[in-house]
Amino acid sequence: MITVRFMISALIAIALNGICFDCRIAQATDQDTAYVQILSDIPLAPGLSLEEDSEVIFDVPEGKIVEVSAFGAADLAETQTFYKESLEALGWQAVSGKEWSYKRDEECLEIFFDDGENDLQVKFRLMPSSACSK
Repeated sequence: MITVRFMISALIAIALNGICFDCRIAQATDQDTAYVQILSDIPLAPGLSLEEDSEVIFDVPEGKIVEVSAFGAADLAETQTFYKESLEALGWQAVSGKEWSYKRDEECLEIFFDDGENDLQVKFRLMPSSACSK
């Protein structure tokens, strides 16, 4: 016969095991690449954090123009290498003659870097390809 004490112990063990399992998932998730949420599949380079309230969305006849900024104590050259490699892997193609401009399908992505005194500032602009700066 199963005692009440045994049942309670078993339930506590199951609950604690579930809590630890969730902790391992959270740790694994923290190591994954973060993405700029408003831009869906644009990764956030290591060392950068999104700037609060930096999101700006413009409606244009062809779609939307979205701008967002990130900052952090990241190295400029390493961050630029990260974006060159990551964006190509995600299907973005560099626009010839226009540094840090990329096209994919009907979208255009421009990235602006400002290597300030303390932090690197990175600004992203996503827009319909027809609205891309010439």
